[in-house]
Amino acid sequence: MPAANLQIEGASASAFAAPAQPQSVHKNSLTVDVDENASNASTASLAATPLSKTSISAGVLSHRAFEHEEHFCSGSDAVLHVAGNSSANVFVYPLLQGGNKTQEDSESSRARIVTLEIRAGAASAVRGALAVGASAAVMIPSQTLPLFLPSLFQIAQNSQSSAPAVFHVACEAIRRDMAVASSYEPLYALQHSGALLLNSASPQECHDIAVVAHVAAQRLNKLLVHFYDGARVARELAKLDQLTPSALETLTTLESSASGANASQDVAEQVQGVMDDLFHVLQRQYHVYEYFGARDAEYVVVVVGEAAVALKEAAAYEQMLGAKVGVVQVRLLLPWSHALFARALPATVKRVVALENVAPSALTFQRGLLTQHLQVFFHSTHWQPTAESAPVVVTGVYGGVFRNSTFSAGMGRAVLRHLATASSRRAFVVAKSEQLYDAALVNTASESNQTPKLDVIYGEPLELEGSAAYTKQFLFFGFDDVEGDATRVGSETSQLFSSTLELLNKNPTTRVNAVVTHSTGSAAAARPVATLEVRVALDGGNSRTASDPVEQADVAVVTRAELLAHYDVARSVKHGGKLLVLAGWKTADDVDERAAFKQQVAARDVQLLVVDTNELSTRVEDDAVAAVALQTAFFKASGLYDERVVLALLEAQFPAEKHSTLRSFVAAVWGDVAALTYPAAEWLAATDVDADVEAQPLTALAGVATSKISFASSHSSLVSASKAGGKRRALSEVSRETKTAWQLMFPDAFGARRGVRDHVTDLVTVTKWERLTPADYSRNVFHVEMDTTNTAITYRIGEALAVFAHNSEKDVLTFLRSFNVDPEALVALPVAEKKKKGEQVSIPSEETLTYFQLFSHVLDIFGRPSKKFYQALLARATDEKEKTTLTALLDADGKDEYKRRVDETVTFAELLEEFPSARPTLADLLTLVPRIKARHYSIASSMKMNPTSVHLLIVVHDWTTPSGKYYIGQATRFLSNVKVGQKLSVSVCSSVMKLPVNPEDPIVMAGLGTGMAPFRAFIQERAFLRSQGVKVGPVALYFGSRSKAKEYLYGEELDEYERDGLVTYLRCAFSRDQPHKVYIQDKIAEDKEILADLLLRQNGHFYLCGPTWPVADVREALISSFTEVGGLDRRQANMTIERMREEGRYVLEVY
Repeated sequence: MPAANLQIEGASASAFAAPAQPQSVHKNSLTVDVDENASNASTASLAATPLSKTSISAGVLSHRAFEHEEHFCSGSDAVLHVAGNSSANVFVYPLLQGGNKTQEDSESSRARIVTLEIRAGAASAVRGALAVGASAAVMIPSQTLPLFLPSLFQIAQNSQSSAPAVFHVACEAIRRDMAVASSYEPLYALQHSGALLLNSASPQECHDIAVVAHVAAQRLNKLLVHFYDGARVARELAKLDQLTPSALETLTTLESSASGANASQDVAEQVQGVMDDLFHVLQRQYHVYEYFGARDAEYVVVVVGEAAVALKEAAAYEQMLGAKVGVVQVRLLLPWSHALFARALPATVKRVVALENVAPSALTFQRGLLTQHLQVFFHSTHWQPTAESAPVVVTGVYGGVFRNSTFSAGMGRAVLRHLATASSRRAFVVAKSEQLYDAALVNTASESNQTPKLDVIYGEPLELEGSAAYTKQFLFFGFDDVEGDATRVGSETSQLFSSTLELLNKNPTTRVNAVVTHSTGSAAAARPVATLEVRVALDGGNSRTASDPVEQADVAVVTRAELLAHYDVARSVKHGGKLLVLAGWKTADDVDERAAFKQQVAARDVQLLVVDTNELSTRVEDDAVAAVALQTAFFKASGLYDERVVLALLEAQFPAEKHSTLRSFVAAVWGDVAALTYPAAEWLAATDVDADVEAQPLTALAGVATSKISFASSHSSLVSASKAGGKRRALSEVSRETKTAWQLMFPDAFGARRGVRDHVTDLVTVTKWERLTPADYSRNVFHVEMDTTNTAITYRIGEALAVFAHNSEKDVLTFLRSFNVDPEALVALPVAEKKKKGEQVSIPSEETLTYFQLFSHVLDIFGRPSKKFYQALLARATDEKEKTTLTALLDADGKDEYKRRVDETVTFAELLEEFPSARPTLADLLTLVPRIKARHYSIASSMKMNPTSVHLLIVVHDWTTPSGKYYIGQATRFLSNVKVGQKLSVSVCSSVMKLPVNPEDPIVMAGLGTGMAPFRAFIQERAFLRSQGVKVGPVALYFGSRSKAKEYLYGEELDEYERDGLVTYLRCAFSRDQPHKVYIQDKIAEDKEILADLLLRQNGHFYLCGPTWPVADVREALISSFTEVGGLDRRQANMTIERMREEGRYVLEVY
């Protein structure tokens, strides 16, 4: 049925009569035939039985019990809940049709909810219903308000003789770039309508003020317009205290049968009377003008709407600093009461800001409503001081045109400080940042030469000390549509978001606030993204403003790695925070994302966590069980709950017969969430592969030959031997190959020089290589020492060494023969010129090397390709069979075969051999094949004890594929075969492992396998200091491996340090040396007294290095020590560990 032409006849199927109710509730029976296009809906056939009214004391509400219930919902949901149980009919005018939300609300409400289309003459159906005595609530977006103005004015004028009506208006503005912001500007059109304008500033107020509006509409026989921020408050999800449907019905029945309000009383005072009476119903007191701040305030901000919440927090902060400031929150914008406002405002005020939620252009031809009210007030008899002493009134504006324009506490502080310090009377605009303000000027449609000149102020930092410990912030990012079907908006992420929020709300001691927003990126990012912002207040919600947007998350979750290419997710993670990516990444080499992403991750010291939920979901047949993968991974990353609590929460949602499957799956996901170790220095200096360097896609090369390569200063782009054929040269022209050779033959003439690449510190010489485990043992762990004499290599304790490995010589020669290329032929490559502003370029723009060097030292041709490489092959393939195979691999149905290839470690070289018709040129391979990346290893030595050498402890990384092929990782294969005297390209990188500044501070170290490396350096450092007469603190080492006889790494050294007394406590866990397995967490659990003393009483430092799997158990062992011996409860113990982590005393380096 078209929503614009509703024709419903018959008393039993009335369109606007309330559905069946309890007998205690009177019911109207009416028949309506309404055409929304008709010029006068009052001509419809209507028949109604009016409600009878009896005189009931105003205090009757205080003698009634009204039932409350808690719901996790949005502000708009709360408004619809009130409207649906307080009116006979609810008319909903959405901007977009579709969805089943309205139908769901209709089923849970006593009112009949009707969805109508927005068009000229809208609300004629509302007028028709009101004319026959059927109460109505209307929900509209503010952008459509002009279409409702004729009906609104008529309803307001006829309100004394018609049924009660309440319009709920979600106020928002849409910019040119489709960004949604808040704006109350459309409400200016109602200032002469006679309607009452009530405002809500928060989701809870949306419910409470909606109740006030419906009761006031009945008592006062006035049209009520309840308005609120539609961009944020209407969408913010929170635990709201709501009246139950039966309580709302009871309240409506009592009010409908009561006598009307005192007509001689001021309208605003009547509204205040309603708020006072409803205190007994809502258990919350509201005022039409509510003051917060110092009693003797000299600087006051008067504000309507959501900005009041942030301003109150800012005012409290400024009061702590001694400022005499205050805030007046206006809930009744129209009509204005000078008498009530005078009671709220301190008589000591000197300067007042009327803060308007409008665009700057709204002030071009008129003053804001608040400004008008205040200027009239200060020149009226209600202002007790003389008119000559009237405060200065300054207009401030925000919102309207600003993307992400949520008013923050920092913006509130800027307004208060500007009010107290600036002498200007000129209006100002407050923006969150200069960047957002500049963007607003570009994108606003209303910006013109007539826009008034305004001062501009920007938000200031405001973070209450200690608040971060009680508030955790999270972000979830997911595609907002289904791949290949942009019409199914939200279907991919909505269920993930809602189920995660459901689990977060299980804890009654926390308060959860959440907002789902939707974004569209550049043209390249065709798929929109949904973002879930979550703030969890661990202290019940008293720590900070809940309405502030989440901009620096403790944990960010990316449900699809593809969106990292177009959205700057890493910038939303706080320094030292965590980024959880649902992807199949195994090592840093798999991270095939933009350089900007890598730079942000490294610059912010972000802990990068990965888990392949798609692969994990294939392990279970039950889709419902598989769907909990995201929640499980998130809770592992967040640290809010441990695994047992998460499992208990999830089990409550599943029948008992599924608990066994659920337990296994949760354990698998929990264990698979792994920290990805990445080369921080390399990522920090990363440049995009497709960046501009003389129009060439290749900008930098990650590896160099150990025989230092020649560079030349020519600015020519890449020209390779493979492109020379077929081109006829002039007789006087010298070939490019000849020019390249000349650069080597006559380096001085061409300005060439020899040296290591910019990202390489220097070349070191291997002086010792020793296998530490027996030859017949399955794990090859070896020790390498390198001479740093006459090099630029210097390192500090705890740092890592980046080693640039080479591909196998045999494999490279085989590959080049398949391309029919001479390994010794020369090639010139462009080099990225990276410099800071004002610096001279010192790095040559071109380097010369052989093809063997190129594929041995630079290109990762034997690495694992991403889907981008398959796509590149498909674009080049000429053989139909090969095209079909590649197409199938890239389709959704081919994901199993693609995964099989990944598991089988299929390489770039193997793909080129498999698809010969798709072979790119060698020049094209430079853009398609990534460069060999340095592998980072914790340095296992102290430079103070070993001033001319650096030591590494390495285990060979090997695996067997499902088909039985045996592989060794490129770097460890290279390093396991190095010879004494061989040179290696290396660079020093920073690490999280740092010794305490005070050498007397205790250190507790837990190392598994090669995780012993940094702790050997720690012990050497302490040993050197002690040898110099420096007093050192206690040292505890927990070392874990499989067997003492085969894998007690540096065992003789450790035993000697223990005998010498340097290592105070040496605890070794050899898991397979006894019938039952013993791990380091078991040894830690045995030393509760020792750990409580070292870590709690002496403020020691705890370090863990090794794989991720024991992290949770080790933390649990520490918590047991803190609770059983340290006297803390579990919550305090967890908070202590978090505080240690923030202070750098709880350090994990896991992989």
